Amino acid sequence: MQTWSSIGIAIVLYAVLRLVFGTLPQDPSYHILADVRRCGPIPRAGDVLTNFSIFAAGVAGLLLWRRVQVEPRERAAYALLVAGMLLTALGSAYYHWAPSDARLVWDRLPMTLVLAALLTFLLADRIDPVFADVALWPVAALGAASVLWWAWTRWQGADDLRLYLIVRIGTGVAIAFLLLLRRGRYSGAGWLWAALALDVTMTVAERFDDEIYPATGMLVSGHNLKHLLAGILLGCTLAWLARRRPLSRSGGRTLSP
Repeated sequence: MQTWSSIGIAIVLYAVLRLVFGTLPQDPSYHILADVRRCGPIPRAGDVLTNFSIFAAGVAGLLLWRRVQVEPRERAAYALLVAGMLLTALGSAYYHWAPSDARLVWDRLPMTLVLAALLTFLLADRIDPVFADVALWPVAALGAASVLWWAWTRWQGADDLRLYLIVRIGTGVAIAFLLLLRRGRYSGAGWLWAALALDVTMTVAERFDDEIYPATGMLVSGHNLKHLLAGILLGCTLAWLARRRPLSRSGGRTLSP
């Protein structure tokens, strides 16, 4: 019930915010990025090619398929995580080739699948293993629906990004709180803390895209760094899944999902 309650809260929150504040359109300036260098036939090559970092993490996920320490009920989450990595790399490269709202859908859609898989792993590790069964597909469906809802409202002329932001920010906050407030069933939490630190660094790099580019002598932009750090973040997640081992737990009760 906790999974569906959380989804219900997100939808109600969206409905209330839309009723009170109206729609929240995508800022057109979002598509204006610092690095516009061309490399042969590749436009905006810095932002396009740095997606190889994310793609490499996806390939590593495939290679680690038999080595990761995941329970049978977590296999679907792992499959979604790896597929989401590969699709995010392709979708992001497609978007950055010619940035637009229409292409941004294919950047954000697979990203919500990665986030759903990550949240499911944390719920299973920090609260109850049964979350691997009951949380993955509802959370993934909500994430995908939030992007498709934005695309549909944009097509209808009432561009509204708010549901996507609620899901995106809410998932990140939930992961951070699970790390901070709950003890895991597995070792290797340092990899997760490294991933969280990288996520914060990515946010800062994206925010200061224009400032980082000249500061590095036009070598890399903040958005370039975001992609590179995203691949490392996902690599840390894979390292946790490959190296973790069950811990003995004493006391404490788990919540019913």
